[in-house]
Amino acid sequence: MIPSLRALNAAASAPTHHLITLVRSARGLPPQSKATLEALGLHRIQQSVLHPFGATTAGKILKVKELVKVRNVSEYEGLQALERRRPEGAGVVPTGRAFGGSKRDTGVAV
Repeated sequence: MIPSLRALNAAASAPTHHLITLVRSARGLPPQSKATLEALGLHRIQQSVLHPFGATTAGKILKVKELVKVRNVSEYEGLQALERRRPEGAGVVPTGRAFGGSKRDTGVAV
């Protein structure tokens, strides 16, 4: 039997992954908590990672549940959410000037 388009769309949008975002620092916590965050792949605040459902991942999430925010998403939604993050270097425009330097030293026309 051929699956209908509705069934295929429902299967594609069913949650199959955890989108885990670090919202609090592990500073001052036991080394086990820090190691758990590192095992999940989280190093910076507001960093997100995508992991498939599984007992191991669920156990790691429970160990650091106070530090992370978890969304159940499909793999496609999770990858889209990770792509929407700010690209490398966004918001930073090098001007060639260093603090304390004069405008004449940089070659920038004023």
